[in-house]
Amino acid sequence: MSAAALAQRYGASKHAILRHGHSHLSPTQRAALLSAQRPTDIDLDKLRVSESEGLLHQLVAQRARLQQHAELAGELGDVRGAISAEGAITANLSLVGKLLGQLATHHNVTHTSLLVQPDYLRLRQALITAVRPYPEAARAIAAALFALESDAAKVIEQATKPVLIDHTPTVPAPPC
Repeated sequence: MSAAALAQRYGASKHAILRHGHSHLSPTQRAALLSAQRPTDIDLDKLRVSESEGLLHQLVAQRARLQQHAELAGELGDVRGAISAEGAITANLSLVGKLLGQLATHHNVTHTSLLVQPDYLRLRQALITAVRPYPEAARAIAAALFALESDAAKVIEQATKPVLIDHTPTVPAPPC
């Protein structure tokens, strides 16, 4: 970025940015900044594998430290500390399980239609009974209810088809 862009970004003057760079950057750092380019030869798959392995390694190391803390807290009689460490260990295990694809999250969605509720059915019956002496009104209300209930039936039918989302984890298993 130019000194003017940095100045605008950080609310400083262009001269302050240039002075800061001159005073605090070594010649090697200035040369590196001037010659820096966007990397073009990055293998994203290799980077993903490398980062995944590093992340899993860090989580395993963290779990070992947490286990030591839990044991020490238990030996010292610090029940709260031991419980807290055990909770952190459980969270660590959960994250590792998710990253390795061993844990899956399931969602159940329940749809309840107003049109099958007893109150609606009583209201519907009361309307039909009330307009029975008026044939034109009865036909109009019956047609409106039929259209409404037919549309709702289509929505209910579509909602009851189970949807299975299959997920294959992208994180490789850690090397043994």
